[in-house]
Amino acid sequence: MKFKIQHLQAAVALVLTSFQPQPKAVACQPEIVERVYEMGARINKTDIKDLTAALNTLAEELRDSRAELSHYADNDFEGAVRTAKEIQSQTVHVAGIAESFVLMLPEKDVIVSYDKNSVEFGFVKAIKMVSIATRNYLSLIDQLTRPTDARDSGVNLLAMNHLLDTGNKAAVKWR
Repeated sequence: MKFKIQHLQAAVALVLTSFQPQPKAVACQPEIVERVYEMGARINKTDIKDLTAALNTLAEELRDSRAELSHYADNDFEGAVRTAKEIQSQTVHVAGIAESFVLMLPEKDVIVSYDKNSVEFGFVKAIKMVSIATRNYLSLIDQLTRPTDARDSGVNLLAMNHLLDTGNKAAVKWR
């Protein structure tokens, strides 16, 4: 990632507290929110747009990384499992920060009151997109790394081979 996630976390808290005092934000990150709330009056629309762009870029990077890992798993499952284990703790860290963003969001009625084309609504939407992308990426990593027990499918292999043979014979007749 091109920036430190902790800096992004502080910037998100700053912008959210500039919207209005957020009791949820204060409960989540008291030190950060308290400090940035004092500076909140200095936030302008350009700052919010820049931060929204950074959040959208982060969400896109997470989606791209997930797609790469998924493609890698299709081609080299064992290699993908090793890679998933290597990046798991970093991804959990990013997921925790992404969820802290969501916890700091204003109440739903405040969010719904924003105009759909407003900078504030775009910012909130970007936060949700980062959260969703992070959860999806973490879910894929979990699927790759979680050990599972082998299960018996209950499929009768003799019956399956019989179906294959009869299907092949029928296909030959129709050519």
